Amino acid sequence: MPVFLEPDQKFPIVLDGDIQKPIELRPTFFAKSQSMRGHRKIFAVLERMTADKEVTPDQLFDDAIETLFSVLTGWQNMGQAYSKEALEDVLTYSEARQLLRLVAYNNHVTLEEKKSSE
Repeated sequence: MPVFLEPDQKFPIVLDGDIQKPIELRPTFFAKSQSMRGHRKIFAVLERMTADKEVTPDQLFDDAIETLFSVLTGWQNMGQAYSKEALEDVLTYSEARQLLRLVAYNNHVTLEEKKSSE
């Protein structure tokens, strides 16, 4: 069955800089699985971030936050409640790009990977 047809699925995603932290403290994002349409939207934003010289930094930041908020379902171990505004408060631009790439490639941390990284 296509992963997208399981709407309650959420996948844990951990930024590279946090992967070595203990599970109980590790900042973890949760993302919805993406269809090709969702991937297209994410890749369009990533392309703008790297190739579009006409776009302003404000537009890039807004695109990143809007897109992340549409694909993420929440987080844990972040020290504050999940919201669109909080995304902008806790992430750097580089981390936002990394999260977008990880979601785009459905690159999530499995339970086995979490255990092996301890």
